[in-house]
Amino acid sequence: MNISDQLSYCRLAAAPVAAWLAAAGQRDAFFILLGLSLLTDLVDGPLARWLGQESRLGAKLDTIADACTLLAGIFGLFIFEGHNLGSERAWLYLFLASYAAAALASLAKFGGLPAYHLYLSKTAAFCAAVFFAWLYLIDYSRQIFLAVVVLGILANIESLLVTLRLRRFRTDITSIFAAGRHARDDDS
Repeated sequence: MNISDQLSYCRLAAAPVAAWLAAAGQRDAFFILLGLSLLTDLVDGPLARWLGQESRLGAKLDTIADACTLLAGIFGLFIFEGHNLGSERAWLYLFLASYAAAALASLAKFGGLPAYHLYLSKTAAFCAAVFFAWLYLIDYSRQIFLAVVVLGILANIESLLVTLRLRRFRTDITSIFAAGRHARDDDS
């Protein structure tokens, strides 16, 4: 097993532990574990490419670990910052609905979660990591939260559009424009 897959397995294992830490009210431990998970998410893909260890299984494993980390993070957000969310909960629910739509479309069409590694999705994940670091180190910021959620919704919409555009499952799609090129190549 390669190192990037090991990092994804660690993130998979860390997600329920992070959720448990949040439920137990262990704010510091939750944020530290979530931060480590988000950090490993940022390095596992570049590490796999640098070491020549990219694989379809690794891309799918990374996506499952991302989903579990996302759910643990949102759960912790509700536990520790629910009082700050107020009217922003509607935005969070819209994000979750768009995430579910993208996931369900890919499951229906390809039998698995979308593992495209879109630039917009990567940017949204990085910004979410910045938000969680800001939240832990400084305080809740409504502006950063809303920017991250809107970016996440746009990333989910792009993922959904990529699923609808592709003819076969791929893990090397960087944008909706790249999906169009791959779809045309598949038609040729």
